[in-house]
Amino acid sequence: MTILSNEKYRIEFGERGTVQSLVMKDDPHEMNWVVDPHYLREVGFQDGEDKLFGEWSLQLNDRFVQSSMLEPAITKHSTQHVTVEFKDLQVKISFSYLLEGDQLRWGIELTNESDERVKIQGLHVWFSLAYIMFRTQDVYRNMQESCAVFSHIGGDFAKFAAVRRSNEGPHLGIYTLRGTTSTLGSLCRYCNRFLEQVSPSLDGLLYHRISLVEDGTSLKELVPTDWIYDDAYKSLSLKPGQSENWEYGFLSFQNLADFYHQGKSLGHPHWSFTPVVPVGGQFTASVRLPREHEIKTLMLYSAPGNMNDIVKQDITTLLIPSGKSISRDVDSHQTSNPIVEQEFIVTLPADVPGERKLELILKDGRRDMLVWNVLEPVHILLEKRAEWLAVNSYEGREAAERPHAFRPLSNQGESLGKLAFLLLKNRMSSPVPEQITKAEAAAVLDMKVHWFIDGDLSRPRPLYGNFYRIYDFDYIAHVFYLLSQMDEELLHLHSPSEYLKWAAEVMCLRLDPDCHSGQREKDESRLNGVFILYIRELLQALKDKEYAELHNRLRQLWDRFGREMEIGVRHYGGAVTEHFYDNAGFGPTCTALCFLGHVDEASQYGQLILANIGFSNDYRLQNPDRWWEALSPMIHSLWGGLAASSALVAYEHLGDPEYLEAAYRSTMAIFHCYDWNVRSTPRRLEQGEAASTYSVSAPNLNMPALSRNRFGQSVFVGADDPLFAALFSDVSGDDWDMGEELVAYLLGFGTTTYLYRDAEGTLKCVNGFVTEEHDGWTVKSYAAYPSRYVFREEDLEFRAPQGTLQKSIRLEHGKFSACL
Repeated sequence: MTILSNEKYRIEFGERGTVQSLVMKDDPHEMNWVVDPHYLREVGFQDGEDKLFGEWSLQLNDRFVQSSMLEPAITKHSTQHVTVEFKDLQVKISFSYLLEGDQLRWGIELTNESDERVKIQGLHVWFSLAYIMFRTQDVYRNMQESCAVFSHIGGDFAKFAAVRRSNEGPHLGIYTLRGTTSTLGSLCRYCNRFLEQVSPSLDGLLYHRISLVEDGTSLKELVPTDWIYDDAYKSLSLKPGQSENWEYGFLSFQNLADFYHQGKSLGHPHWSFTPVVPVGGQFTASVRLPREHEIKTLMLYSAPGNMNDIVKQDITTLLIPSGKSISRDVDSHQTSNPIVEQEFIVTLPADVPGERKLELILKDGRRDMLVWNVLEPVHILLEKRAEWLAVNSYEGREAAERPHAFRPLSNQGESLGKLAFLLLKNRMSSPVPEQITKAEAAAVLDMKVHWFIDGDLSRPRPLYGNFYRIYDFDYIAHVFYLLSQMDEELLHLHSPSEYLKWAAEVMCLRLDPDCHSGQREKDESRLNGVFILYIRELLQALKDKEYAELHNRLRQLWDRFGREMEIGVRHYGGAVTEHFYDNAGFGPTCTALCFLGHVDEASQYGQLILANIGFSNDYRLQNPDRWWEALSPMIHSLWGGLAASSALVAYEHLGDPEYLEAAYRSTMAIFHCYDWNVRSTPRRLEQGEAASTYSVSAPNLNMPALSRNRFGQSVFVGADDPLFAALFSDVSGDDWDMGEELVAYLLGFGTTTYLYRDAEGTLKCVNGFVTEEHDGWTVKSYAAYPSRYVFREEDLEFRAPQGTLQKSIRLEHGKFSACL
């Protein structure tokens, strides 16, 4: 075994020159930041050993070659420098690993050693960081030895943040020092025993693959629509003796701000920007870069949803110096002199919906870019969604299978989120009686009899062979509770009081392990879920209606649940669901602990949420991290939205603006699953249509057609995987488990705009924008139904009168007031 070591790192190489261990010596948990072949053998994924860090594949003159076909030459030049070379081709591929103080420099050189010109259609290097869901209920291992990977690609300043899932530094940042990275793909290996009456049932890992050359062959379905990154897809031609070089620097970082700080120390521009802006809003971006970087041009590319062309504009004159002269010290291994930064700001109106790309071009020819989006006003998006569901998803009594159900049909309670969304939307805006009627019919005439034998709420139907899912009851009770909150004249089948009783009965069943005979059901009744969105309101409604017996029973169950959660904090038990580690667990658990007043315990889970939410130069990559449905990093509408909602609850109770910013950027990323103006994905949407998932990887090596594409579970129809074949064999439609995330949005950013001051004292607005005028500021909200404004630091809150909306307010002399 070959080993590199200095005061910062210990790196171990396998016999084939792959990196098998990368450990930072100041890391108290001694985490291995790359995929470990010993773990692959332990859990039966050893077929992935050809994807360890440093393996590669090459498309050379239409011939496919991969490193596993060749024997490398490994040379250890010193205790801090190793090279790995592959020579038995027309080209030589050389990897250099060099330790310099706190930095690992990873170089890749491709040289044409033949007498003829060669053409490279693809050069792909496995970049397999420790993105692992370990097969263990030892939550600490999943927190301390696994990472999420958030990418910034496009141009010459690609970088990757590998964030430990505990959010406890040191984390690992990888920054481009030379060359361009075309794209980042992934391949998933997993094991899921869901149908075997086992819980938790799911574990797995992702192998990441960076493409240094990619002519589009790996993503044939994506390339025709990917106007954002289309200039990255090209082949490489090398003359005899010619070389091409790439280099990356590895540095540890402590948090999001430090990730960008370390990038600046390596010459990377640092952007701050508003990733999604509704029509009528204001886009603002600032960029800081070293004084020696001279800007040549700032280009704006727009893809309006109502056009086919890409609009290109030179907006260099709109890039305004901020007037700040910023001097900062950098680490001693970089330079002993402080670096003077320059800062520029650009502000643009959000006038037409559609995606945008900003490209900053330096005088030395290097480029950096941002990808952002102008969204329809959210209330329009929600209204169109509700209309679409009522017209296209509900089939009524004539349906041959499950009359009155909303399509696509599913045994999973997640599919009932459509009903919850329709009902809450009709409570918060002018009601559309037809939509309420259809939701009520679906609840009583389909939901109740499908999930319960003869509609008896005490007799769950075993829809999964010999068991039923406890989590399904969260969604069922939510629908009944929302029906109980409707005006009685809008209901036709039962009274609000009857629905309130049903909601309470289902929640008592859900929370009481003694109501279940199966061990899986008993265990899962102690786990958190979607019910956290409404449990407090349900208890209050029972109390107000004087249902003393139901209220007392549910109150006791909820109190016991809370006590068990508080006790379980030290083991992070709330992070385990049906999966060994899951944001569907730690998100709601953080929310529940906040609601119960256990803020110290909530903050422990809150750190898991922060580590779970992406940050990137591309708005689509700022989502909560989850991989199961896409078999790649993805936007998952349901659990992405609910994890984002949990971050907002954490902000309301804990006060750290990092939660607020994370909540907002990830919430707005979720609307990518609903946005019919998006033209960068192969899957286009009609107004009001939706797709439950967006696959971030390009390419998605498990299912290439999903690369940077939106989809639903219908893509798994006919899948070879026996689990998929059992769960999705007769699915139709792409909006499988959607709706609850819109409910979560409506309960938070759907009504509320926030103000806070950053570390430099600048007034910031989240879910809106501020304009300084006269002796104060005007605050304009982006909320769908704006009625609340919060400035937590100043202990200020404005609420519009019941039943009214307030699109903007004034902040003057330390007080909020309504705009006249």
